[in-house]
Amino acid sequence: MSLVPPPHGKSLAADDYAARLDAHADFEDVCELARQQHNLRVLAELQPQRVLEVGCGPTLLVSAALAQGLSPERWVVVEPAERYAQAARHAATQVPALAVVHGYVEQAGAALAPLLPPDARADLVIVSGVIHETSEPEVLLQAALCWLRPGGHLLVSVPNALSFHRLLAVEMGLMSAPSALSDRNRLLGQPRVFCPDDLRAIVADQGLEVVSLEGYLFKPFTHAQMAQLMPALGAVGVQGLIDLGRRFPDHAAEICLVARRPV
Repeated sequence: MSLVPPPHGKSLAADDYAARLDAHADFEDVCELARQQHNLRVLAELQPQRVLEVGCGPTLLVSAALAQGLSPERWVVVEPAERYAQAARHAATQVPALAVVHGYVEQAGAALAPLLPPDARADLVIVSGVIHETSEPEVLLQAALCWLRPGGHLLVSVPNALSFHRLLAVEMGLMSAPSALSDRNRLLGQPRVFCPDDLRAIVADQGLEVVSLEGYLFKPFTHAQMAQLMPALGAVGVQGLIDLGRRFPDHAAEICLVARRPV
């Protein structure tokens, strides 16, 4: 377990966050599935040779990408939670392209320098389901984008403040505004919830050109309530929820922005 304190802006250490997330998974496995499906579509479109992934979490995207037929020459994971980093290190024993840095991207410069040197910067930086976990998302993005080549792409995804379940909560008088913090946000130390315009603005402020903003997963109720519905919905119903969210991107459970660094 790492004893390095988290960067300023994070209220929970990574191992504490991971333990809380795993203990209160509820509907999170469906969110992870929807997030991974969307990320795989972006990977298939961009076909990057060098990838930097900030925070791999419990489900390894690189394994799914390889199974889908992608063959990156270098995939670097920066993961601060020991339990997730350990799983990634185990995968790296079977995947020569995979390198794992155990730490926070804001503090990982020395470890990343030999993996992504100036003549071999990343074609794609993935920051998926991460920036809402810090009160200083700009600092995190700046640290990650140091390793992105000119003309390369950023993929950044977050839970959506305008998700249908948040809009319903406002209509029911359970939340004062769609962007208000929920009990789950507080439990996981998540200080902010982004709406689509927030995500566009923070990426544009980094000097990148927005290419697309899409959504995925229709979620009308809370994680705990959705978890109760899963046995009745089954796999077909879950996939239907994921696909339906793509039809209503502004109000999907999660949103994903792809942007390009100018040459």
